[in-house]
Amino acid sequence: MNYKIITTLFVLAVAGHLGGCASTTVKSTQHDPIIQSSVPLAENQLMDIGIDIFNPGVDELSAEKEGVFLQVRDAEARFIPVRLVDTLQGSGNWGVVRVVPGRQSEMDIWVDGEILNSDGEVLELRITVQDSSGKTWYSRNYDSTASKYAYDSSLRSLSQEPFQGLYNDIANDLMLFRQKLKPEEISNIRTITELKFAKQFSPEAFSDHIEVNRRGIYTIKRLPAENDPTLDRIRKIRQRDNMFVDTLQDYYMSFEESMDEPYREWRRMSYEETLALRQLRNEANARLLGGAVAVIGGILAQGSSSSVARTAGIVGIGAGAYAVKDGLEKREEARIHVQAIEELGTSLNADLEPRTIELDNNSVTLTGTVNDQYEQWRAILRDIYMTETGQTGQVITN
Repeated sequence: MNYKIITTLFVLAVAGHLGGCASTTVKSTQHDPIIQSSVPLAENQLMDIGIDIFNPGVDELSAEKEGVFLQVRDAEARFIPVRLVDTLQGSGNWGVVRVVPGRQSEMDIWVDGEILNSDGEVLELRITVQDSSGKTWYSRNYDSTASKYAYDSSLRSLSQEPFQGLYNDIANDLMLFRQKLKPEEISNIRTITELKFAKQFSPEAFSDHIEVNRRGIYTIKRLPAENDPTLDRIRKIRQRDNMFVDTLQDYYMSFEESMDEPYREWRRMSYEETLALRQLRNEANARLLGGAVAVIGGILAQGSSSSVARTAGIVGIGAGAYAVKDGLEKREEARIHVQAIEELGTSLNADLEPRTIELDNNSVTLTGTVNDQYEQWRAILRDIYMTETGQTGQVITN
């Protein structure tokens, strides 16, 4: 009976070892091209897109629990929107596409994102799209797995974004939804955008032009006269605001350029460490299982009346103990890999300190975070508008 048990346990040990062997899946570097409009779009049909800073998907507590490096996630929450801007702007399907932190300007379309997973091997995002009327177009998950060649410096693919296919998918879904809209629907969205901006600076003149219901959906009640002098001033203020937002884009583009190399290096190392961790954990689990089975088999063999079986049992106990020790050492090695990734994340974050934005042809110095600087800029615009119109009081927000 003991012999049969030992045989069974031996089979289980072999099965456990084989189950721990890692396999490699080669992912294709090909991805869908960006959909482009078959006919040139009229100027009044080009919708502007704003992309907010992404939600990193973790806080300090959950990041520690999930083994995510918060410093890196915070950087990615700023970096990924810029890459998406590059893709959308390059498609030629839209007006201006900008990163606008905290939705502090007015845009026709808003793209909000949350990072669900990012480890160099896999990028998974939750994307929500909404227009200025408050209508949500859709909310979808996107994921992509990097090819094993994505970080190979000997290949041309190193100059390409490892997850460009994911960005293309987002751009294509946006375009497919836009193509379903009628021209008058697009014009309505653009008008709401302008009226919401006007309401912020001149509520007494524009509050009764649009209304919002309990679901947060805006509708147009009436249109201002095209030659309205107040609307003309508002449009000039908006042009200045757009110029500042364009200045912010210079900041984000510079941020993207400075982050590109260290972030690519981090993703390459994270990719390698992720694969190494998976293999080490599989090996450790297989060795621990095999060692435990060998120990049990050795103990059971001691009850056998056969001297050969008892001798084999003694060897089994020794071999099993070694296998357990070896498995624990593998787990210790895995811990070292985790520490290495954390150090990389800390190093990357040190390269991404916030910068002060200098305005062109303007002696005003804006300090603090990007959000702080934009709030200061809006205060400057408010002062400009009040001075030009001779008004006093506060400007309301939506």
